[in-house]
Amino acid sequence: MVEWGILAQEATHLARNYFRSNMQAMAKPHGIQLGRPPDLVHPALGLKPPVYKPDLDRKSFKATPVASLVLSTAVGVLSRCKARQRRACGRKAAEVAVLSDSPSKTVKPRALQLVKIDLKNNKVLLNESDLSTLEEELQRSGVEKIAVVAVMGAFRTGKSFLLDLMLRYLRAKHPPTGRAPENKEDCEMPKWVEERGVPDWAVTCGASLQEGRQGGRQDREGFVWRPGMEKCTEGIWVWSEVFVCKAGNEDVAVMLMDTQGAWDARMSKEQSATVFGLTTLLASRLVYNVSKQIQQDKIDNLLYFTDFAQAALRALQREPTDAKEPFQTLEFLVRDWPHYQENCSIMDGKKMMKTHLDQYFSSERSEDTRSVEALSGMFRNIDVWCLPHPSLKIERESWDGDLAVIEKSFWRFIDGYLEKIFDPAELRAKAILGSAVTSSTFGTLMREFTAAFSEAAPQAKTFSEAMEASSSLLARDLAMRKAKAILEEKARSSPSAVSEEEFEQIAATATEAADEEFTNKALFGSSEGIMLRKDMLLKDLQEEIARARDENERKLEESLTGLTNFSIVGLAAFAVDRLSDLTCDWWSSFCREASTDLSYVEVGVFGWVAFSLYQISQKQGQLNAAAAGLELAKTVMRQLDRGFKAIQKERSDTVEVEVEVKGGKEKL
Repeated sequence: MVEWGILAQEATHLARNYFRSNMQAMAKPHGIQLGRPPDLVHPALGLKPPVYKPDLDRKSFKATPVASLVLSTAVGVLSRCKARQRRACGRKAAEVAVLSDSPSKTVKPRALQLVKIDLKNNKVLLNESDLSTLEEELQRSGVEKIAVVAVMGAFRTGKSFLLDLMLRYLRAKHPPTGRAPENKEDCEMPKWVEERGVPDWAVTCGASLQEGRQGGRQDREGFVWRPGMEKCTEGIWVWSEVFVCKAGNEDVAVMLMDTQGAWDARMSKEQSATVFGLTTLLASRLVYNVSKQIQQDKIDNLLYFTDFAQAALRALQREPTDAKEPFQTLEFLVRDWPHYQENCSIMDGKKMMKTHLDQYFSSERSEDTRSVEALSGMFRNIDVWCLPHPSLKIERESWDGDLAVIEKSFWRFIDGYLEKIFDPAELRAKAILGSAVTSSTFGTLMREFTAAFSEAAPQAKTFSEAMEASSSLLARDLAMRKAKAILEEKARSSPSAVSEEEFEQIAATATEAADEEFTNKALFGSSEGIMLRKDMLLKDLQEEIARARDENERKLEESLTGLTNFSIVGLAAFAVDRLSDLTCDWWSSFCREASTDLSYVEVGVFGWVAFSLYQISQKQGQLNAAAAGLELAKTVMRQLDRGFKAIQKERSDTVEVEVEVKGGKEKL
């Protein structure tokens, strides 16, 4: 018995030193201040440790195997668990380092064909693969709102050529995230640039516009164009890169859109109107490319579309007071304008542009007031810009994209035009019927619109369905965002779980806010259609609330798991204290004093756990406190089980090594 008492005394002494060195770090996060020795003192407990006076010569003791086993039983479990945790953290850090050092995956920028017009079968086909690629790029931009600059008009009027110049401008002024730097050799500034007044952005990536020329560079970095008579753009295309620009005071992801030449010999009037309709629905700025001047036949082509669009809007509006222009900006871009004088300034050119626009859109000067009223009722802003002819040389099939042949006046006006449309005061985020289109909703809207125009023969009914669907979809998206923001702010972002009563109040607030937002935004469409989408919103919202409720319950159950290691220390102290009571307290004053010290540890640990449970019961009820306590007990048992298994495995490995060594010696 005395031998066991001495061994227990040694184990108690070793455990006491362990607690002295480790308890401070373990207790600090939980608000407990430790002194010496082991000196667990907490104001709430009112405990004062006794003075430690050892009556035993520590040097006379050796760490025998039995004493080591006792110590391992008491505190080895905790050290093993901590070591396993450190190794796991080390592996995780190594994985993070590998991921951070690895080069990010970059996708080669290219033109994406979102829509194709099947002229033979009179169908509108959606390219789901390219649309998914664009959606991923929008998400990578990290910007919520978008702006779409679309160019459309008759075929062979230089739309793709213009868009490639826009690409150069945006790459120089607003380089897309993740784009590799241009080769230095390709970006040298030609000598003739300054002499001819060429803007820097036009030649930053080379003096030849080869990126989109058909038959030019294989690694094409622009919209496809070709000199000569043959057309090369079919359907609706979007450049895969998005450019983050300022629209007012907010960031928007700018996309460039190219369209098939409308009103040509291959397309019927209905098919041309389909292209115009889809492009108009998607664009925040619709650039209508016309040659030499605005003409009545160009406006008449627009009216074919606006006639059934207006009829559809009248059917959608629930009250006459709801009337609002559904589209944003229509801009006539007059190409090859022949009326500029030599060295004409931008200011003088703007005066000529306004005069030309007023000739067709001023109610006082226009002969066709119906055109003015119809288009003004469809677009919030109608503008014009006139570009002089760049050069007769670019019309030849032999032109290889050499920018040196372009006239100085063209550079002056194209530079002024691009500065204008991408200026923060001029650029606008895409919105439909007052609701902003976001990066997450653009793909869904694209699918809705394509389905509405699937027959390539637009009617008021199909347009009505498209507008109704888009209005309700955007209202639903905004309502969900508002509800999620409330749940995030008041429940999910809280470091601790909220009570059930408080969570239900938060859920009710989120539901009410979402309902109000949807009602204010879903202004167009039949009552049946709006109610159907409102029911879908409420269903999605209930699922989101259920997920938030589950997260809150998990947070509640895990509210005490931070005390796991702290509780293991208390259990170890309790085990050593009980062992000391049974073996050496009755004859050794050292054991008695150490046992007293360990009892302070026990009272401190279990008292703090009890106090934490009491706080939970006061805030969230006794049932939740019981669940949290049960989860803590499970976590402690899992940690102990892992620790004991680790000890057993290590001892088993040690025995195997000793057997192998002995076996080797015998063979020798």
